[in-house]
Amino acid sequence: MDSISSFSELTAHLTRVNCRKRMAVANAVDSHTLEAVLRAVDSGIVEAYLIGDVAAIESPALFAHNPSPFIHIIDKPDVLEATLEAVRMVKWGEADILMKGLVNTDVLLRAILDKEKGLLPAGKVLSYSAALQVPLYHKLLFFTDPVVIPSPNLLQRTAMIKYCIATAQKFGIAKPKVALIHATEVANPKIQYMQDYLDLKAAWRHGEFGDVILDGPLDIFLALDKERGSIKNVPTPVLGDADILIFPNFECANTFYKGLSLFAHAEMAGLLQGTDKPVVLTSRSESIDSKFYSIAMACVLV
Repeated sequence: MDSISSFSELTAHLTRVNCRKRMAVANAVDSHTLEAVLRAVDSGIVEAYLIGDVAAIESPALFAHNPSPFIHIIDKPDVLEATLEAVRMVKWGEADILMKGLVNTDVLLRAILDKEKGLLPAGKVLSYSAALQVPLYHKLLFFTDPVVIPSPNLLQRTAMIKYCIATAQKFGIAKPKVALIHATEVANPKIQYMQDYLDLKAAWRHGEFGDVILDGPLDIFLALDKERGSIKNVPTPVLGDADILIFPNFECANTFYKGLSLFAHAEMAGLLQGTDKPVVLTSRSESIDSKFYSIAMACVLV
């Protein structure tokens, strides 16, 4: 398929495919989550199982929607019980996607990480990958990890890169360009994570990441702006055309995307990765659009 370079193209692709994915929503009682879910149902991309207090879900304030055969309500008034039921449905193949509703992230993560009943296979790294649509950039930008791993080690960084590459390829990007982000292009050995970057480049040269281009350290200008990057006269095959950004830690990644969301009106879609099935986990402060695009992203990855 052609590469998907915007969220509108993503939605159009899923509409053409015309294959609804089953999604279990844990404690689906907040209006932003419900509006995003109902939009996904109306767009023909999901069949939704809304798990939570039926009285709250069906209240006029939250559920002002015509009845749909693709919406099912499961009455679980207790937040923990609703969360465990949503995880169970995904675990046993009754749903393809898990989505966080009005539930604390730590409660959801405990259910996901349960060794017997959870969704993370033994030995897998739990991380968070996201796609960002920035109005002034010419395509979607994938990055990791703004949420889960504070300071990744080499094993975790390797897994994070592989998740992002697999996601980009699902979006039709045949040979993703990966940028290892730093303040400059100088590999300062005194910086803790710099050896990881050098080891990742060595692994890439030995074929660890498949058919991709990987380079770093690179600053944001070199990775994303061909004109400004060219001024530096630094030879890099990524110059101004990165598909994937790998940040030193989650403070950098989190600040990067929130700054772009606030001041550049960027929209983000994000998922937990490493789990058996995609997990849509968005902040309560994220827009309805962002929640909807996260659902759409999950549909591509199932």
